[in-house]
Amino acid sequence: MAPKKSKINELVEQTGAMALNPSNTTSSQTADYYHDRKEADRINFARLEKGLLLFIYVYETSKSTLAPEMLFWDHRICVNVITTGKCSKSSDQCRSEHQSSYRQTNLCPYWYINNRCTFGSECQNSHRLEVAPNDHRYIRTETESDVFKLLRFIRNFAGHYIDSIIADQHQLYKDILVVMVHLVHVLSRKNARSIEHLHLFLEKTTVNQMISEENLLSELEKPFSVPEVFFDLRLNYSATWYRPTGNKQDVNFNQLSPEFVTYFNRIFLDYYQGRLKSRGAKPAWC
Repeated sequence: MAPKKSKINELVEQTGAMALNPSNTTSSQTADYYHDRKEADRINFARLEKGLLLFIYVYETSKSTLAPEMLFWDHRICVNVITTGKCSKSSDQCRSEHQSSYRQTNLCPYWYINNRCTFGSECQNSHRLEVAPNDHRYIRTETESDVFKLLRFIRNFAGHYIDSIIADQHQLYKDILVVMVHLVHVLSRKNARSIEHLHLFLEKTTVNQMISEENLLSELEKPFSVPEVFFDLRLNYSATWYRPTGNKQDVNFNQLSPEFVTYFNRIFLDYYQGRLKSRGAKPAWC
C-alpha cells in the first residue's frame, strides 16, 4: 500500500498548482496601508491564498522546534511547578505541563491561569513572566512569542475559517494581509529598500493595492496594531470571533533577535528553492 502523503507534500502539490504572481514610534492601523479603492477592488479570500499556503508551510516546518518553547508563553506549564518546583498531582493527572526548569516564586497563579487577576495593580505577586527559560533557543521575548502566535493563527485560519460567520470579511482579510506583509518582511531574505520579497511570497496585485513602495517600507518600520483575537489559542471559528472594532495589540516586528530571524530565513529560503524556483521565480535577495 502506498504511504500516506505528509502535510508538507500535500502543500507542495497545492502550491505547484497555483500561478506565479500576476501582472517610528506611532502604531499603524490597517487603513494606513491602503489607497481609497473602488468596490470592485475589495480584497477577497482568493487574494490571500498564496500567502496562506506559504504560512501553512512555515508553521508546519517550524512547530516541532518552536512549539515546545511556546508552552511557556502560552501559559501551559503547571503554575505549581513554576512557583514551588512541584505539583501535588502526577504529570498524567495534571492538565498542565510539568517538564520545565523555569522557576518564579512571585508569579501570580490567577493571572497566569486566567490572564487576569481581581486584585489588579494591588496584587502582591507578579503579573509577568520575568525571563525566558535558559533552554529556549529562539523564542526568548514576548515579541518573538507574538510572531509565532500569528504564524499559528494564519495556519489555523486557513484550515478552519468559515466565511459565513464573519460580517465584515473585507476588513478581516485586510488585517490578515497586513500581518502577512509584516511577517514576510521581517522573516524572509530581502534586499534593502525593496519590496520584491513581498511580491515573491505574496500575491503581487494585492501588495500593489497598498500605498506607494516608499511609504509601505516606512510603515513596515513601525509597530502595527494587530487584532487581539489573532493571538487567542482557543479561538472558536464557529462563533463570531472577529469584529473590526475589537481590541488591538501593538507588535513591533523589528524587535526580533538575529537568531530568531535567521531561523526563519532558512525556512523561507527552503520554501523558495523547493516550491517557487522550479516554476521560474527569481530570488528577491540577489
